[in-house]
Amino acid sequence: MNHDSNPALHRLLSSNVAPNSREAASFQLQLNDIASEISLLRSRLAELEDQLQLRRVVLSPVRRIPAAVLGQIFVHLLPDLLEAGARDKLVEIQLVCKGWREGARLTQKLWSALSFEDLTDVPYKKVKQWFDRAGNTPKSLAYSTTSHDPCPGWQSFTCGALRCSSLATLLINLEGTLDHLSLRYRDPTCFQTLLNSLGRAEEGLRRSWHALKSLTLEFDQEWVAFPDPLQSMFLQLPPNITSFELRLPTKYSCGFLYKDDSTIAPLPLPQNLLERLSSFTLCCDWYGKQWLEPTLVRCINLETLTVDFMRSRSNHGTEHLLNSGLLLPKVRTLRLQNVSPYTIDIIRVLKTPQLAELNIDLDEDEDYDWKLSEPVLSFIKRSQCDTTLRLFHLRCARISAEELLATFRGLPFLVHLTLQSVPAETIFEVLEVFAMEEGLQPDLPNLETLELLQLQPDVFPHSLISFLHSRRPYLMENGKPVFINPQDTFKRLTVTYQTTFKKREYRLAEFESVEILSKWGGVSVNIGPKLYRLENY
Repeated sequence: MNHDSNPALHRLLSSNVAPNSREAASFQLQLNDIASEISLLRSRLAELEDQLQLRRVVLSPVRRIPAAVLGQIFVHLLPDLLEAGARDKLVEIQLVCKGWREGARLTQKLWSALSFEDLTDVPYKKVKQWFDRAGNTPKSLAYSTTSHDPCPGWQSFTCGALRCSSLATLLINLEGTLDHLSLRYRDPTCFQTLLNSLGRAEEGLRRSWHALKSLTLEFDQEWVAFPDPLQSMFLQLPPNITSFELRLPTKYSCGFLYKDDSTIAPLPLPQNLLERLSSFTLCCDWYGKQWLEPTLVRCINLETLTVDFMRSRSNHGTEHLLNSGLLLPKVRTLRLQNVSPYTIDIIRVLKTPQLAELNIDLDEDEDYDWKLSEPVLSFIKRSQCDTTLRLFHLRCARISAEELLATFRGLPFLVHLTLQSVPAETIFEVLEVFAMEEGLQPDLPNLETLELLQLQPDVFPHSLISFLHSRRPYLMENGKPVFINPQDTFKRLTVTYQTTFKKREYRLAEFESVEILSKWGGVSVNIGPKLYRLENY
């Protein structure tokens, strides 16, 4: 509105003169018109903002996430084995929208592994339909009866037979499509009941049993000795399995009247089973050598061997093998888990000439000055695997920096080194020594990947920064780095942290050397977040 064209309006707006009654009425009409126009404009603005938001949603990056990517997000959200609660979550995910349902249905891995604790009321055809969505992905079924209350003696056979019947019915309905079966029992009795029923089973059940390529057996509390190998339940295992995991009850369980009884307990695994295995996992803390040597000596085609010593404090009587050794000619991956100072010596007698990956998981509760370098390096020398060994993973080592340094200096051929839950002070002391070798031939000249997992975040990472700089030293010129040496082998750094109470201002990713190497030095850097316990603030 042009104030100059209306002198009366201009006079009233530019002064404090009171309007007369006619002017006041005119101004009130103008106020009403303006308020009405504002109301209309606000309504139009709200409508436009709604339209704007709707169109922003259409162009949202979330909406453009491919179904395959959504499926992988769901894979990370859910556990590998879907028990009842996880299965319900997967069903709920599909109810969010059509895109989420498509992402879930296209991701075969989501439908490939199920876990049950009770099969009596399971709709078997729906389980088959569930697995059908997994397509060609290997399918896995886990069944545990350990959560069931023990049945009275006069009912135990009936209950065991009912559970075996339910499992047998499910196997028949799966029509031989299952690749891996995991069974967990208190003792071998229920498993023997299943085996007995297989002997009388129809062809469909035997076909499903024989189709299994991988089997896990776990016995929690009791054990039945099989002094006669011809009576062993292991003779009735699926004839085509090439991957076998056996978890035995601890020697402190009800399996033995006295823990020393495990000294003479045999483990009658058939020779033809051991000879055809390509992957074998054995969890056992029994005393003596009755199970170790007779078992491993027949594993002539193994490619992956995992031995979990369950924190055993016993020596396994392998001294007589020090001269001859225990040959595993095709093993490429060796994992020793829950190793104690008493069981680390097992590595002295093994010979793995084709070894490519060595994992040692030390007992995290063991307060011991570990002597790691001598057994590890003597094992590698005996195996003559220095031309093949490329990856070393060490976990939970309460070990001195000198011992760790001596171990690494004997492994110049390593390409991939992973240290998990190793005290940061020990790691950084070793890296400080490595950093002093700038300009010299480094102790790990072929190292491409360094993973430091579960570090304490409250330790200043100066030594790590110095180590990185020593691998690719540089000078800054005009705001850009000029690297002094040719391209180093080092290509990848991964760091993750333990949960902590303390906040620290420094961030590893913001240090200059890390930024330079990741931006210009060809190094892939993945720094995990620092996680804090909020209740302490």
